Amino acid sequence: MEYPTESRFLRAPAAVLDTVAEQLADVDLTLPDYCPDIEKILKCTLIPKLQSKSLSGGQLRVDGSCVVNVLYVESTGKTIRCCEQSVSFSQSFSLRETPENYVVLTKTKPEYINCRALSPRRLVIHGAFSMYAKVLSVGQSEIFTPPEGLEALIKPMDCADLTALCQEQFTVSEEISAADKPPVESVLHSSVTAGINDVKAVKDKLMVGGELNLRMFYLCDVETGETAKLDYVLPFNQILDCDGVDENTRNLLCCEVMSYDVRLKNDIMSEKPVIALDVKLCLTEQGYVMREEKLVCDAFSVEYASAPRFDNLKTVTELLPVSESFMEKLSICVDSGKIGKILDIYADSLTLNAAPADGRLSVSGKVNLCMLALDGDDFPMFVERSCDFSHTLSSSEGCDSLCFGRVRASGLSFRLADDSTAEIRVELKVTGGAMKNECTRVVTDVEVFEDQPLSSGDCALTLYFADSGENLWSISKAHNTRLEPLMRENNLEEIDLDSPQMLLIPKL
Repeated sequence: MEYPTESRFLRAPAAVLDTVAEQLADVDLTLPDYCPDIEKILKCTLIPKLQSKSLSGGQLRVDGSCVVNVLYVESTGKTIRCCEQSVSFSQSFSLRETPENYVVLTKTKPEYINCRALSPRRLVIHGAFSMYAKVLSVGQSEIFTPPEGLEALIKPMDCADLTALCQEQFTVSEEISAADKPPVESVLHSSVTAGINDVKAVKDKLMVGGELNLRMFYLCDVETGETAKLDYVLPFNQILDCDGVDENTRNLLCCEVMSYDVRLKNDIMSEKPVIALDVKLCLTEQGYVMREEKLVCDAFSVEYASAPRFDNLKTVTELLPVSESFMEKLSICVDSGKIGKILDIYADSLTLNAAPADGRLSVSGKVNLCMLALDGDDFPMFVERSCDFSHTLSSSEGCDSLCFGRVRASGLSFRLADDSTAEIRVELKVTGGAMKNECTRVVTDVEVFEDQPLSSGDCALTLYFADSGENLWSISKAHNTRLEPLMRENNLEEIDLDSPQMLLIPKL
């Protein structure tokens, strides 16, 4: 016999694809006529940029381009120059089926790059990067509701229920005037980071406010090789259509810079060109509602023999937004020679790991610092160092994982400590959602054997001597009685006994 029950579900993200693929990037680069010859290569960088990601017919397709950037010292004036070339790529991943509601999360990681000069004007470059792809959909677990006639052990628990899952790609464009800066002749290095400052939810819509930070190192005088830097903050606002969000939703947002393009554009109102910036962003939302669920940890029939079935239910019992900044003091030392002048220092790449420690989340990772400088003879030099960082998140009490964890360098300053050491202060910002996860053994169904009725016995009352540490639920189950009358008969409020005592077992 199976009792009819009311269906209740708890929803959570479920990965239908979680994979990685290696993408090769081979370039035969010949310098254009306007670029001087190469005397020394300072840095060769692989920059994957995503243009689109789409899922159809059980195939996830990611299209983009891989930019190979070569920073070098030119042979005539011994100044820093840059040349780059892009190659297109397309990567496909197979899924068993296309889910109805899904989001696609992607991440790229350069693995290696080898650069060989065939001549002062020709380079052969071999590189590869990893493409990480994850597709999330809405999974659900049924919560067992005990019907009348079953005695159930209930455990109340606050659970996060996924009510919204959505994603949107969009482009932010801006023309930046550099009238108050030295003229931009050629961009040597650039980076764009994105952050979310404000989220407001109304019925089925999210209003997101954030900012883009463009950091650019450029050549401002071709003849002398003089360089300059530009930092520009661009606010953006976007409205996302997202079914299931409202004023009570706890929102976890991930803002991904898929690709960006920086180019110079002539301004008819000024002798200096403006900087045209186009940034393609992808916003991903997970919206949760916290609600109390009554989980059934055990159940039995007091009339017939019964057999419960169990499974482990994974739940999120706490969900806290994380947006914390902290300072790290780092340094770069040169192994030989001395630093005459620092031109620029920037954070090339960052990694992030999160793990519970002393009741909170501890984040750690590496920041790759790159320094462009002039040595004692005014010859350009490039130094790269990987530095460790760690920080305990104050807004993660009781949590054990970080969802949508991201770290970015939101600020960086430096000074020359001595002729071989640069001291750096970098402000790192960690964002995401701190979660507390629990795994509970719960009842999924109870089979009742009507052909095996239980005998109630002839005694109106049974005395039982319980030892310290025994459990009233186990005692009631063993004696085929209900828990509530047992606790009421013995004036007990807790089901765990902390001392030996005589119990009265009531008859049903």
